[in-house]
Amino acid sequence: MPKDGIKIVRQGFIRWVEKYEQFYYQHNPTRIATCPITIHALLHIADSIEATGPVWTSWAFPMERFCGSLQPAIKSRRHPYTSISKHVMDKAHLTQVQLFTHPKYPTCVLLPPRATTSPEPSLLKKVIAALATRYDTPAANVHHVCSAQSVQTWGKVCRLDGGDTMHAAGVIKPTQDSRDATYVRYESLVDKYARQKRRQPEYEMKTFYGQLQHLFVISLPPDTNLNLTEPTVHILASIKTCKIECTNVDLDIHYYSKLGGLDVLDITCIQCVVGRIPCNNGWAIIDRSGDLAHAFYVPETGNEE
Repeated sequence: MPKDGIKIVRQGFIRWVEKYEQFYYQHNPTRIATCPITIHALLHIADSIEATGPVWTSWAFPMERFCGSLQPAIKSRRHPYTSISKHVMDKAHLTQVQLFTHPKYPTCVLLPPRATTSPEPSLLKKVIAALATRYDTPAANVHHVCSAQSVQTWGKVCRLDGGDTMHAAGVIKPTQDSRDATYVRYESLVDKYARQKRRQPEYEMKTFYGQLQHLFVISLPPDTNLNLTEPTVHILASIKTCKIECTNVDLDIHYYSKLGGLDVLDITCIQCVVGRIPCNNGWAIIDRSGDLAHAFYVPETGNEE
């Protein structure tokens, strides 16, 4: 909107308020109840447009709900903004206390709920197997330091910098009228020659789809068998893979009808949430993230000089 247009808006609201006061207030203090604060707010619309743009860019239903939640926090009529500022700061502090962050994982944050029960023995066994592969050591060495008490289970993970919030199906049960945020796209390195045991492994990045089941935070103490000199934290995810039956390459749509086995991998392998729509007797996976959200693997070419 040009500046001349803002000037017209300002003058128009001034004339409207003056007419309103003439008809209803009538310059009589006993009729002050006819002038609510919303009438005065009309005089500031032009100023708001100059500062933040048109009203629709800053004032919408979510903003109205947020402002409504601040009203009970106003404890002082003399200093209302001090009360609001303190309430917003306290709420932000409590929100941060509920989260789980770790310097080793700067790209994501875990959100409540947090399960109070320990993982089942069969699930813990898969977690130990994943850690044994990571440290290239027998599972017995990991089992010695990784018990059910050292594993925390969380319900949500959010990728930072504008990423998605993904739900763990084993912790959060979606309602019928809510969106299913449990299906994700994840990427992992796969050995091209996994069936040829005597051949040197050669890894390539592959894309998979599946349903996120659990989010685990594993705290490991220092241990010589694992070459750990200090306490270490790992965040792992368990995902039931979708058995992709066919793919429409042009539209990037993938079709499946059954879920496969359970993969336990690092949380950084998960990229984003994907959508699903029923298709015949199965499902079609809709991935709207685009190529820029895909991970790329650059193999090592040798020692750098």
